[in-house]
Amino acid sequence: MSTTSSNTLLGVSLVAVIAISFVIFWPSDADTGTPAPVAVPAPPVFSPPVAEIFPAADKPSDTARVRDLEDRLKEESRARQKAEADAEMLRARVAPLEGKVVVLLGTVGDIGKRAGSILPVLRELRTLATRDRTTLSADEKRRLLDLQRQHADVLGMLPEIAGFQDNPAEYGSFFRSMVQEAASLTDAQANQVESYMRQRATNMGQLGLNTAKEPTNPTLEEQWEDRRDQFNEKTAAGLQALLPPGAADKAGINAQLMELLEMDFDKAEADPPR
Repeated sequence: MSTTSSNTLLGVSLVAVIAISFVIFWPSDADTGTPAPVAVPAPPVFSPPVAEIFPAADKPSDTARVRDLEDRLKEESRARQKAEADAEMLRARVAPLEGKVVVLLGTVGDIGKRAGSILPVLRELRTLATRDRTTLSADEKRRLLDLQRQHADVLGMLPEIAGFQDNPAEYGSFFRSMVQEAASLTDAQANQVESYMRQRATNMGQLGLNTAKEPTNPTLEEQWEDRRDQFNEKTAAGLQALLPPGAADKAGINAQLMELLEMDFDKAEADPPR
């Protein structure tokens, strides 16, 4: 065999080997002739139990529930103690109001001002009230009606005013407001009036001459009234001396006014005009 024939045979054999290898290591689809990819198995998937993903909520033990109740009880106790402390503080602030006590008709100071507004015009009121109505002009009639309304307002407050003498602070505050309004006093002068009348109310209580100490026995009551009249005369005289010149006369400060404020109308000069 020649050299050329040997080389040809060797080449054919080599081609055949390559072709067989290609067929073995690259299989084809029988239907389409398209090479099919080799299937690689997927790695196994681990699925934990549902209970591990969503564990059941732990139920509180009896000890935990008791501890929770104790904590809530402590909070409620602290809140109650704070409320009691706030209420006690409020009571402490309200107790010593002294002269700013609110009564049915307003504060003590308000009642004093309303009473003081009528005092300077009592003489005018009595003058108009005693005149023949047919001689009054239209303006005088309107003025008389207005003054009568003011006077009636003060008379309606007398039960409250009479009770102020049982409390020195209220008594002093009332007279301060009344006399300052009636006599146009300065604050310094009004302070002197308040201090003086507070002391007089204290003395009145010590002597048992205030309204709360009025006897129920008629015989004892007459003696008590005489002693109180004397006390009021001294109080009025001291108040007149304390005021600037002309102020006591302008405000009508006298013993009869003191009797009026105690609702003792048979001895009061400023009795209701008819």
